[in-house]
Amino acid sequence: MKHMGEMLLTQPSFEEIVMGNTAVVRAMVEAGTRVVTSYPGSPTPEIATAILSIPKQERPFYFEFSVNEKVATEVAYGAAVNGHLSTVFFKSVGLNVASDTFVQLSLVNIIGGMVIVL
Repeated sequence: MKHMGEMLLTQPSFEEIVMGNTAVVRAMVEAGTRVVTSYPGSPTPEIATAILSIPKQERPFYFEFSVNEKVATEVAYGAAVNGHLSTVFFKSVGLNVASDTFVQLSLVNIIGGMVIVL
């Protein structure tokens, strides 16, 4: 079996049976996502585990654990406003922490794309 990081970066596209959260990371790679952020302790640790299985120098995107959900959302939001694809993931109750930023998302023209995984 391939190392998870190698499998996630394999080109061209392929078929493999993986957990859903691992498939989300593969989708980020195939879509050309440039920025991924999260808050540690989220109930989706498989996403972070899959990302961290890719050596940092080979990752096709920037990844960081932010100090809270609001900051994680703002980092992804900033990338999307600047034309990059971004993803942020955290637990659903973390949306309360990120709500100040979240409610503003519809008011600005986001020229990139942003996915929020709860």
